[in-house]
Amino acid sequence: MSDALTTTTQVDPAVALFYDRTLLDAAKPELVHELFAQKRNIPRKTGNTIKFRRYALLSTATTPITEGVTPPGQRLSKTDLTAQISWYGDYVHITDVVDETVEDDEWTVAGEKLGFQAGQTRDELVRDIIAACASSTDASGGSNGDTPTELTKSDIDAIVKTLLGYNAKMIAPQIAGSTKIGTGPIRRAYWGIMDTDLVDDIEDVSGFKHTVEYAAQTGVMDSEWGNTGNVRWLMTSVGYHTTATSSLSADEYYLPIQGMDALGCTNLEGNALKNIRKSYGSGGGTDPLNQRATSGWKMAFVARILNDEFMHILKATHS
Repeated sequence: MSDALTTTTQVDPAVALFYDRTLLDAAKPELVHELFAQKRNIPRKTGNTIKFRRYALLSTATTPITEGVTPPGQRLSKTDLTAQISWYGDYVHITDVVDETVEDDEWTVAGEKLGFQAGQTRDELVRDIIAACASSTDASGGSNGDTPTELTKSDIDAIVKTLLGYNAKMIAPQIAGSTKIGTGPIRRAYWGIMDTDLVDDIEDVSGFKHTVEYAAQTGVMDSEWGNTGNVRWLMTSVGYHTTATSSLSADEYYLPIQGMDALGCTNLEGNALKNIRKSYGSGGGTDPLNQRATSGWKMAFVARILNDEFMHILKATHS
């Protein structure tokens, strides 16, 4: 005769699930596109437009001066670049019922998620502005049969040569060699940004060194993947790319390689990023029973390419 056991089949727990109060962080990309931009603020009450000014180099004076004769001299030549700030923002609603009954501190959760949303919004705005750079080249040294092809060392080196020809200054300093086995020195470099879809391709480029092979870790960026010659590469999961269509056989990735002073970013002073929280009932007649509250963010921001000759887009497909 079997035992007549009383189990959880007959009497289940009143609370059947243990709730892990440690919140899981939302997956988020690295925010890299603004890292090397000039940062300028517009003072409050001085308008919403900033003007960047760039002066052209004077031509060299190779003609000998005639004794007693004043040379003609040269005029300064300037280019003005303007950028007008736009406003961005978003918010979440929280009801009084959620606030009173849910285990989490919803205000803290909302603040964290809104803060990241604001950063990612800004990163994508800058990414799209960079993608419109007037200087670009299709990778052509690969063998995947697409136009452009996959990355090769010759394609990257051609961009470096172009930037050097425009006297674009490198940003990343040299990393000197050491006696550590399996490491090597890293040259002075421009910074490149690459979508994570191309990790395997960049690692196949001749001479690629991963960050673990650097002779020192001083100055290595959190999102840095490695280096190829005179370019150090940052990775992001939201790199700019176009999707394959009937006229484009494969996704086309934009890889900006930039030198110093290629990009500028501007805030309205005091309005770079604000958290705005409205308490229950703050809507007046629209919330007579104090049922709704909001938490949000707002920022005034603009980015602009300052010199298309100091930045170059290498377009590539996946191998």
